[in-house]
Amino acid sequence: MPEGDTVHKLVNAMRPLLEGRALAKLWLRDRGDVPELAGERVAEVAALGKHFLFVLGERAVLHVHLGMNGKWLRYARGQRWTRSAATAVVRLDTADWSFVCHQAPVCELLRRRDVALHPVLSRLGPDLLAPEIDLDLVVARARRREARSAAELLLDQRVACGVGNVYKSEVLFAERVHPERDPRTLGDDAIAALYATARSLLRQNLGGWKRTTVRALAPGESLPLGMPRLFVYGRGGEPCLRCGARIASRLHGDDARSTYWCPRCQPAQGAAGAGRGPYAASHGSPRGAA
Repeated sequence: MPEGDTVHKLVNAMRPLLEGRALAKLWLRDRGDVPELAGERVAEVAALGKHFLFVLGERAVLHVHLGMNGKWLRYARGQRWTRSAATAVVRLDTADWSFVCHQAPVCELLRRRDVALHPVLSRLGPDLLAPEIDLDLVVARARRREARSAAELLLDQRVACGVGNVYKSEVLFAERVHPERDPRTLGDDAIAALYATARSLLRQNLGGWKRTTVRALAPGESLPLGMPRLFVYGRGGEPCLRCGARIASRLHGDDARSTYWCPRCQPAQGAAGAGRGPYAASHGSPRGAA
């Protein structure tokens, strides 16, 4: 599933090609063409966590969530599509471009005044990629939730939005918190640190490179050959880059999401982890982990 960094990068790419442009056509799979919006200008293209919001004219908002398999594709007007039209859920046309979203489970046209009452959008916590964020507010929202584990807390978009499965595992590793740790045993400072680290990792991946957490990359910079991009996610059974222990993995939570962690650096009782391994000594530790 695309996470907050991916959604914001896509919005940043779409914004200059859509904002201020007149809609030539809007088509939705569940209702076909929407002729009453033809000619309306795209007032805003925005991201809210993992959600896309397109403000169309003064009265309409298009809401899209990509889920696990959704994908946006951009075509020059008249260009042949590279995916089947049968999987398209929405098409936004300007004079120059067609933006087509395929396989997104959520694609709905809302009245602008109804967004504040939307059953999902209205309950989202602060976007971790917003220009400013109040971590005290995030901690307060976390305390009101009844998450059974730190992993489930990070995935709860009602606390703060933008974290998905990859960042969940990477943030917990960086902060040395076991995925199944009861959030009630974490102090306010520890919870704030989880979300501060999540914000930092998301922000450092807004460039054009593939998602990387082992170090912050500058534009045009590449990782050394053979260096993993992530500390734990997708590395089950491989050595921890910090201590050398084997990375553990399991399906976690009601949705059976894959979770990865280091049993030595992230002990179940939250004790301090072991010392840094030779790889981490050479290439650095994640933010908040040294």
